[in-house]
Amino acid sequence: SYTWSIDTVVPDTSITANPPSPSASGSASFSFTSPDGTATFECKLDTGTFAACTSPTAYSGLTDGNHTFSVRAKDPAGNVDASPATYTWLIDSGPPDTTITANPPTLTNATTADFAFTSNEGSVTYECKLDGASWASCVSPVSLTGLSDGSHTFQVRATDAASNIDPTPASYTWTVDTTAPDTNLTSTPPAATTSSSATFVFSSPDGTASFECRVDGAAWLA
Repeated sequence: SYTWSIDTVVPDTSITANPPSPSASGSASFSFTSPDGTATFECKLDTGTFAACTSPTAYSGLTDGNHTFSVRAKDPAGNVDASPATYTWLIDSGPPDTTITANPPTLTNATTADFAFTSNEGSVTYECKLDGASWASCVSPVSLTGLSDGSHTFQVRATDAASNIDPTPASYTWTVDTTAPDTNLTSTPPAATTSSSATFVFSSPDGTASFECRVDGAAWLA
């Protein structure tokens, strides 16, 4: 007497755990299963060949770029899943770069400032901060108001879809000066004179000041 079983049912395969896409990690772990409790599994990565594997299966040292993991179940009768379960994901371990494309002049009397910025990667979010404040989410352009006199520093950094953060945020420092300078005449001609020429000497306590002059109702000139 001899008894045997005929099994022509192909087992199905499901991936139950996988890395996120995109991912900043060069390592990846996969878990998988089959409704056929007697099945074994074969796995392959990218263009490799199928080889026996067990759940979970882990990979390390993966390069940046797209990768595809495939797994198929095989039952004791030799039936192999003809449509392996697959998962494709992107590894991106490189941080984005951030660039400020518009900013106020380095010295201004405006208490407002507008900044625009961009990144070398397309799918990014941004965080900005002014002076010693904390990083906060922002979008380009950013308008700052109510700035006090003195030096200010604006910083912005990009974060890509793989959660890589720009380690060298774009930074710009400028000075707000709303204080009008004072002007002193230090040498003048006498108030009554027979001369048709006159020389004036003048100065300002603000050592960075330039000057404009005029005689009577003429226009101001440097």
